[in-house]
Amino acid sequence: MEDGFELSEKILQLGYWRKHPNLHGYIVQTFAKGVDNCEPIDLSVDDLQKIIDAVARNALPYTEGLFVGVSDGTERDADIRIFTAALDWLRTIEDGVSAASTTEQAGNHHGKRKEK
Repeated sequence: MEDGFELSEKILQLGYWRKHPNLHGYIVQTFAKGVDNCEPIDLSVDDLQKIIDAVARNALPYTEGLFVGVSDGTERDADIRIFTAALDWLRTIEDGVSAASTTEQAGNHHGKRKEK
């Protein structure tokens, strides 16, 4: 219960970025079979680790497109920090709450935990 109402879901923003096409391109190519329909892409704990590893190795593919800006490399430390924090969060179990999924969508990156 929260504020007198049954709580069925909370959405926490684990990270957010805009104008970072290389990261977006990597996620779409690696986890959505190259298909970008502006739909959520579920990412597992293993997927988050793969993203962290790719960022750390500077292995994100050059990606361009209309209105997407340019990745210039200055995002690297923030990317690693955001995805490591998300990974740590997903690995934790809170009282009555379990980590359910992480979703990447059009530059907005969310994690969901559902009440048991």
